[in-house]
Amino acid sequence: MDKVAIGALAGLLGLGLYRVSQRAKQSRFPPGPKSSWWGGVEMPKLYPWLVFAEWQDIYGDVIYVRQFGSPILILNSQRAITDLLENRGNVYSSRPRRVMANELMGWDWMFSTMTYGPRWRKHRALFQKYFHVRTSSHYQPTQEKEAYTLLRNLLDTPEEFSYHVRRLAAAIFMNLSYGHQIKDDGDEFVAIANKATSNLARAGIFGTYIVDYFPWLKHIPSWMATFRRDAIEWRKSTETMINYPYDQLRERMAAGIAPPSFASSELENAMRSGITAEREQIIKNVAGMSFAAGSDTTASAVMSFILAMVIHPEIQLAAQEELACVIGTDRLPRFSDRDSLPMVECLVWESLRWNPVTPLGLQHFTTEDDVYRDWFIPKGTTVFTNIWKLLHDDEVYPNPLSFLPWRFMDRNKNDELGINPHPMPAFGFGRRVCPGRHMAIDTIWITIATILAVYEIRKALDKDGKPIEPDTEYVSSFLSRPKPFQCQFRPRSESARLLIRHSVEWPSAPIV
Repeated sequence: MDKVAIGALAGLLGLGLYRVSQRAKQSRFPPGPKSSWWGGVEMPKLYPWLVFAEWQDIYGDVIYVRQFGSPILILNSQRAITDLLENRGNVYSSRPRRVMANELMGWDWMFSTMTYGPRWRKHRALFQKYFHVRTSSHYQPTQEKEAYTLLRNLLDTPEEFSYHVRRLAAAIFMNLSYGHQIKDDGDEFVAIANKATSNLARAGIFGTYIVDYFPWLKHIPSWMATFRRDAIEWRKSTETMINYPYDQLRERMAAGIAPPSFASSELENAMRSGITAEREQIIKNVAGMSFAAGSDTTASAVMSFILAMVIHPEIQLAAQEELACVIGTDRLPRFSDRDSLPMVECLVWESLRWNPVTPLGLQHFTTEDDVYRDWFIPKGTTVFTNIWKLLHDDEVYPNPLSFLPWRFMDRNKNDELGINPHPMPAFGFGRRVCPGRHMAIDTIWITIATILAVYEIRKALDKDGKPIEPDTEYVSSFLSRPKPFQCQFRPRSESARLLIRHSVEWPSAPIV
């Protein structure tokens, strides 16, 4: 046999062995719905977290599917998430390429969606420098001040409570990030945040648009694809959100009238040492990130609390009795009261658990081949974490669909029984856990405490004076929040009304 024939035979043998090895690997994929290479399995478009939870009964807690040739892993248990995202962070800490949201809509400055690597580490390090758990207490005066402003707004225009809650969240992060004081009745920056984050929610989870699977589609003309036209329009609000507040700050700094803030402090430090274009972009991105992330996720959790109080007046009353016993009726709650108000603390945790703000979190992405429980997980797999399922596991959270804040009250008993841990999965996992979670929890706490101290939250009444049952459904989007509903905010007494009107204006927190 000549050398050419031998080479050809070796090539065929090698190809055959490769195909055998690939089939062997595929035979070891985790179980999941049968899918073809091209079309894959039809991924659910409405409330995918609920469908994924149903799949667990069929396929188990680790589910593998393919969509347009792309591997997808769905994790439905804390065990699997801990094993992979927590213990194998070197493989599972990246993010998939989000063509629609990042490249077309312009959200590539959000370091929460950046791929794992040096660029992400630089952004996260700067964020943690200012918004770490050890610095969160420095911002509590600002959080108290804005919570008191919310009370006055609810007194003046209670029917606009949804807007007032979003204004609260935007105001806190605008003040800390840029030093901008949002007016009591709101201003253009609230509208900017609302529009931009609403568009992001519409862009959906990774894979909502086919361009996420076929990145080359981003180059087709806009007249040929609706998603291209949507992205062009939505990009305008994204660019406004990142550029406009920053440009305003730079103008104030040039005029010498910029108040203290994260961005102004960091820019001044960078200028003294010789600022670079990269450094300035990182400062700009991190300031925008805190504004964008804080203004929507915090607001969604507070809206869940309000909806729960409309449905459960008995829970509301129990928390108000605790507040009355601890602080009386002649002042508003402060962060210094926190350790004495366990019921309010339980309300915070249950508001985060009941309907998590990001039911599927932010998707992870494998950077290497891996083997887990004898299953093969290929490099380039997009990993979904079903946070909703984790926080509604009836073995971990008994009666999970009910709003039961008391479940968190007895920590020692819970630890003994292995139930009702604090719902920290709501903030993500591993190296990509939300670095601003401490500030978010603080904001939710002071908001809940101050509202309950002075207001009764009741069902709205129709024209005949009959109670209107609120819609308890949530939107099916990347950021889950209650669908619009009506309710009443009534001062608990005349003294409560006066307390709202004369609430103390606390000074802004210093930036350290």
